[in-house]
Amino acid sequence: MSLKLSHRSQVEPFRALAILNEVAQRRAAGENIISLAPGQPCFGAPAPVLEKARQCITDDPIQGYTAAIGMLPLRERIARHYADQYGAQINYERIAITTASSAGFVIGLMSAFEAGDTIALTTPTYPAYKNILHALDINIVEIPTRAEHNYQPTAELLEQSGLKFDGLIITNPANPTGAMIGEGTLKNICGWCDNHDVRLISDEAYHGITYEEPAQTVLKFTDNALVLNTFSKYFALTGWRLGWAVLPENMIARVTALAENLMVSPPTLSQHIALEVMDHTSALDKYVAHYKKNRDILRERLPQIGLNNLSSAQGAFYFYIDAHNLTNNSEEFCRRMLDEARVAITPGNDFDSARGKTTLRISYAGSQADMIEACDRLTRWLA
Repeated sequence: MSLKLSHRSQVEPFRALAILNEVAQRRAAGENIISLAPGQPCFGAPAPVLEKARQCITDDPIQGYTAAIGMLPLRERIARHYADQYGAQINYERIAITTASSAGFVIGLMSAFEAGDTIALTTPTYPAYKNILHALDINIVEIPTRAEHNYQPTAELLEQSGLKFDGLIITNPANPTGAMIGEGTLKNICGWCDNHDVRLISDEAYHGITYEEPAQTVLKFTDNALVLNTFSKYFALTGWRLGWAVLPENMIARVTALAENLMVSPPTLSQHIALEVMDHTSALDKYVAHYKKNRDILRERLPQIGLNNLSSAQGAFYFYIDAHNLTNNSEEFCRRMLDEARVAITPGNDFDSARGKTTLRISYAGSQADMIEACDRLTRWLA
């Protein structure tokens, strides 16, 4: 007997997570491996936030369902965050709390696009976008960006592509490059999308983790964009799996109904500690200062061992590296690095199927000791 499987479920594996799983298994078997692969903060929630979690469990051990799009106090607090951080006045009714930003992507895309619509991605890009779009039967067009343009799109690049699409996904700061879109360029992209009836989807997951200047939200320039964010990166609540979406007015009812049917509600305890963590930015900013020190260590050390062509790394916690001088098969190169040097990084073909064979992504969200030891190991290995 042969039972049917859907073509929508036939997606590429997420290599960064596959590497994370393998590293965990090999460490459990006794191997000393340094991992610069996962985009996961080495910090957890600040101590007062964990105390809040314990208090919530004591006060309400049931922790039952909340509203499908989240608790009102958290939605109101996020609205205040946009006013304080960006000067953007966002009605709390436009904010939906989601089970991490991934769920926000799924129900947001389902509410805005039909199967068979087309969404543009600028490469290199976060690989889960392509796989989510494929699973929703949404077509994809790719617009390559280049290092000389900071691996980020411009309105001119969108116009010159000559491509027709219904939506555009941007990430600022970007994964895998850490590159940022300047405020003027961001405003022009928003205007271009509005003028061409293109729904903009802005992934702002790494807002707060910037090193020279703060990132700007598209909500300052358009009310038509779907904006996604998460408590996993700057707020360091990775395993608590909570995020949010800021919705255009005409998507609110549809996203609410989808959330009710597909998700029921976001995790209740996670919402309580998310509300608490937003008042502990002084501790979170110390985390960001730590990432910056890691970035600066790698920016000095990596060129000394032949990894010369580094992305700008203005935000997030990644370097994207053009390593054509060392390999034309990044997956094999990373496999040998793991087996021989005991250092794990992510091959570039996770982020750019056309050009990723000569690129690599390094995450510097770990400890400074790991950054230094990884560079020492790679120095010996490449020598």
